[in-house]
Amino acid sequence: MYKDIETIYIKAISSIHSGSGQSLTSVDMPIQRERHSNIPKIEGSSLKGSIKHHIYHKLGFTKQAIEGEKKQEYTIFEKIFGSEENGEKSASAIAITDAKLLLFPMRSATDIYKLVTCPYILKRWKEETNQTFEDINVEDGECIIDTKSSLLTDGRLMLEEYIFETNKEDLSTLFKEIIEEDFIEKKIVILSDSDFIDMVTMYTEIITRNRIDVETGTAQGTGLFSEEYLPAETIMYFSVLESAFYKNKGKDTSAKQYFNKNIGKVFQVGGNETIGKGIVKIINYASLEGVADNE
Repeated sequence: MYKDIETIYIKAISSIHSGSGQSLTSVDMPIQRERHSNIPKIEGSSLKGSIKHHIYHKLGFTKQAIEGEKKQEYTIFEKIFGSEENGEKSASAIAITDAKLLLFPMRSATDIYKLVTCPYILKRWKEETNQTFEDINVEDGECIIDTKSSLLTDGRLMLEEYIFETNKEDLSTLFKEIIEEDFIEKKIVILSDSDFIDMVTMYTEIITRNRIDVETGTAQGTGLFSEEYLPAETIMYFSVLESAFYKNKGKDTSAKQYFNKNIGKVFQVGGNETIGKGIVKIINYASLEGVADNE
């Protein structure tokens, strides 16, 4: 049972590779996707592991520290995120859901890029976050954009090599929960469900890499391999849920407040951390309950 829930929105600062293992498709290392829709996601287990790792090192925990001066502080950390040694005896005080896709960036003939979504994504988002906006319908080959959006000279919108007929609506209130200074509603485009699925299937980043032998300085083994990434500027959301059974004796901080206080504005998720991949920013950070003033 969970007694409290909070939705956190993240924006990709660098491309994200949350991998699903090797594949027999044209991409050697694909990203995680929903089985029923093929929409990209980040598994809750992957996300929670990355966040736990981030906070562990941010708080300065080491083997020596948790056996000495940080022992009591580490005990609280284990209660929040679960114990590595005693996982069967005590579950973590918080749960973290899968990170779901909300807005996907695509190259545009105007504004450099647009952020696309679809009625299915918006309806699911509304249900999960208890919002009240009306459901939206879009036909294939058409799109809805904000009234302030810029278009081609013939009044149509171009994404990659595709051209869409446009309808304009005021979308500022729809995304008011996550709009920040560098996030403006004029970039938002609502496509039909089928057009959106095509876009998130075809226009993720595919990067070809090679392994270098440290002794010879040449390609190692089979050499080239390909990896799939969610592009920078992607916006996703996930929920943090607090267990009804969590009791922090002598402390006023709830498990959710502990999480918010220590997560910070920027952290890393997924693989390839050492080459700067997976850096994300919380874009509703100022609204989180229990965030420390100096964060």
